[in-house]
Amino acid sequence: MKIYEKYINTLLAHSKKKSESRFAANQLLEMHFEATKRESPVIVELGVDKGQSTRVFLNAITDKSNARLISIDIKDCKEAVKSSNWEFVQQDSVDIKSLLLKKPIIKDGIDILYIDSLHTQSHVFKEVYGFFEYIKPKGVIYFDDIDSGPYMNGQRKDSVSTEIVNRKIFNLLEAIFRANYSSIDFSINRGSTGLAKFVKNSELGDKLNPPIFIKKRQFKFFWKLLELLKLKKTYHHDNSSNESFLINVDNDKNDE
Repeated sequence: MKIYEKYINTLLAHSKKKSESRFAANQLLEMHFEATKRESPVIVELGVDKGQSTRVFLNAITDKSNARLISIDIKDCKEAVKSSNWEFVQQDSVDIKSLLLKKPIIKDGIDILYIDSLHTQSHVFKEVYGFFEYIKPKGVIYFDDIDSGPYMNGQRKDSVSTEIVNRKIFNLLEAIFRANYSSIDFSINRGSTGLAKFVKNSELGDKLNPPIFIKKRQFKFFWKLLELLKLKKTYHHDNSSNESFLINVDNDKNDE
């Protein structure tokens, strides 16, 4: 039996429930699947706490030669789990120069990076921009705590501070994606605390462009009036032709 197999089975059982626990289970199982399908992944985990995600990754790589999980936490978490595939480093996760001296294998490329440390926009910014160049092509970055919905007023986890922090982190990820369309794919898994996923579409060593933050517009009537006064063109799909679409559906007619 693989290490922490009982924990994975527990997650699988919760993923089938109708209660909120399925969201948390599915987030962890998403990362488990990603690690399982890779041959000999190098995984870096920022934030350990009680070792939930650590157990998930270790189960996935138990029988993979040369696979390893490197976990970083500013707190002493070296007793969180036990595995020969696990290496723990106690330090600040944004001190990447120090980490590279301790774990030079990171320079050869990271397959999966999981960001779940200090939940502030500025800290996440330093982590993603610091580590991105060491992510392999088609490597993945996961971000925990990006869904503000469950923490909003009157919702099941009502917490104004967490609502605001999660929204700021999500806004950062949107701004990063906006500035780096060609370099990353971006998807999210809502529910529980939320899980975001970047897939790298550029080469090892490539860096991210600075994020582009755009202020979100409110008051639709005001902006439509301003567009009219400025004679500003607004984008609309032209249903009379295929020019509004990136992919011409007419090309598929021969496949019917």
